[in-house]
Amino acid sequence: MKTEIEKLDKFLALKLNQTERSRIWESSDRILGQHKPGSSSIGLALGYVQSGKTTQMISLTAAAYDAGYRIIITILGTTNLLLEQNTERFTKYLQLNERTDYRWVTMQNPKGKNASIELTENLMKGRAILIPILKHDKRISSLCGVLKNCNLNGVRVLIVDDEADQASLNTLVNSNGLSPVYKSITELRQVTKNHLFIQFTATPYAPLLLEPEDQLIPEFIEFLTPGNNYVGGRQFFIDYATSVMRKIPPNDEQSPRQRPIELQESLKAATANFIAGAALLLTNAPDEKPISMLIHSTHRNLIQQDYLFLLRRLINNWRSKVDEFGISCPQEIIIEKNRLIELGAIDIAEIEFKKNVWIVLTQLIFWLVNSQSDVKKIRWKDSPIHILLGGNKLDRGFTVEGLTVTYMNRRPSDQIDTLEQRARAFGYRGDLLPYCQFFATSRTLKILKHIVLTEYDLRARLNDWVLSGGSIDEWAKEVGLFLPNGTRPTRSSVIQGLSTFNQRGGWHQLRMPSFNEIDMGENKSLLESLGLLNAPRRDWGRLQHRTLEMDSKQVVDKLIKKWKFSEFSPGWETESIVNLFESLIIDLSNTESGAVKIILMQYENEDTPRYREWRADTGFVNLLQGADTIKNNLNYYPGDREIPILKDGPVIPSIQIHRVKPNNVNLPEIFTMAVYLGQSQTVTRKTL
Repeated sequence: MKTEIEKLDKFLALKLNQTERSRIWESSDRILGQHKPGSSSIGLALGYVQSGKTTQMISLTAAAYDAGYRIIITILGTTNLLLEQNTERFTKYLQLNERTDYRWVTMQNPKGKNASIELTENLMKGRAILIPILKHDKRISSLCGVLKNCNLNGVRVLIVDDEADQASLNTLVNSNGLSPVYKSITELRQVTKNHLFIQFTATPYAPLLLEPEDQLIPEFIEFLTPGNNYVGGRQFFIDYATSVMRKIPPNDEQSPRQRPIELQESLKAATANFIAGAALLLTNAPDEKPISMLIHSTHRNLIQQDYLFLLRRLINNWRSKVDEFGISCPQEIIIEKNRLIELGAIDIAEIEFKKNVWIVLTQLIFWLVNSQSDVKKIRWKDSPIHILLGGNKLDRGFTVEGLTVTYMNRRPSDQIDTLEQRARAFGYRGDLLPYCQFFATSRTLKILKHIVLTEYDLRARLNDWVLSGGSIDEWAKEVGLFLPNGTRPTRSSVIQGLSTFNQRGGWHQLRMPSFNEIDMGENKSLLESLGLLNAPRRDWGRLQHRTLEMDSKQVVDKLIKKWKFSEFSPGWETESIVNLFESLIIDLSNTESGAVKIILMQYENEDTPRYREWRADTGFVNLLQGADTIKNNLNYYPGDREIPILKDGPVIPSIQIHRVKPNNVNLPEIFTMAVYLGQSQTVTRKTL
């Protein structure tokens, strides 16, 4: 008989390739491997927004069955809508309604004595019990009551908490109280002593900054990797920013109080762009339906209704100017169509485009989404073309199908987990990227770009920390987050205190160097011209590194500015690094030496590369070698991070050139850079 993994893998093969499926099963194995039988363990599965976390949760459930878990509790949403949607996916993927092997029983939101009897009997029959439950204190407490009346000795329990940074955490931590949901989850963990509790989220800032004694601080972390077709913040706000991002005037930002009288010109352009893109897609990708636009202006219902009225009037005006024979078309739509063609969309015959515009305008349906009931009423199959207007109900856990255009003129939140979910949670698809546009003010777009850098830098540095043996609690206290100016990581109600240190300092690692052959050749030639590859070796404890000194005033012009960089690397912003380096060497020029050390880091004392793990999303892992585990007075190596800080002090900038080669993918040896810019910039948890 096939295992659960084999059954689900066959189902997933319909939409995922072998590499993607293998990655999912490897993550499941690593997560389950963290649980010591007979004890409780808690971990964090960190993904990206809308990157397939639900598929990973279902896969983990299947793997857990094969590993002997017989109760799987899935906390799948704060609303009945989300609970129902996610439960349907579990049922579909695991094919629970089509099977006759009697392996599974589903008990949704169980309560009472009869539920205890049913659960006990199914355990005796060898069944696995899938328990989808609402993230609500009364529902979770009822489940606790059911489980207390069952004999769970020897029963392994998997608990999956979706969107774990939302609602699960203790919102009364600063008043020394316990919020209802947090209290009920704590009780659930106490009742199911032999359990593995896995938190799933794409915005982990709150769980990672919890106090050490908090019941929900993770003990381990699993980094989830999205599929090949994933489109998220990096693609929108960095990789394809020049073609996707559309700046709108600051005055077009919606006031929380003032109701609109006329549509902003930028919103008219965004709507015209959506109509044009949809008309092109009707011919270029006839099976890619539905096609949708999202307008996110405010949380206030009355203002949303005003926008709906004004947009209907605009669409009616355009409808009066088109016909099904392709004779005429509004000029605003023609302008946006030409823009999309310039950006890479596929052109079609003019008469066909105009006929398609008529279809789009006549088929278009508006949806006003300002309550959960409104979300539930959206009927995607009623039309191929949709425009959604909404606010807070679209912030998290809801996918707009076939989204191509977003217009966000709502004032940006200073809370990065909220803004990150608001901007990227709505369902972009890679195959639609040439037709995607994101309209927002310069302020919003700038914050979103920096949030992407924060997100990737967090993953890279946290991964380094964990692989070097550090705990998540220590990371929260010692390393922390780089944050965009004027922002905070999460809501203050769940975090007791944060410490802010000086801005933009510490080690900056170019984890994703340019693998372009010309760039690599020019960088190597640059190092040769500086004499670094043949520089004298200097003793740094057990290891010796080739080291040279360069006048601080020439370092930026002769090395950093001439270095060929990749377009994106987590935590690396070339312009900011150059600016800070220049400001630091002004002070350094007043010191006795006025010199900056440049150090070549390679394999021990040989001129060969170090081997490092490579991740597709964050680049090199643990670029900086750690300290020796055995400390002695003569040959102790303090680790790359301490060189040359130990000799020159914590405020003197320095540069390391790392000669490395990925050990797990077919990429060549390469030189990359790490720059020390004084004491670290971080937002960390306070030690109370």
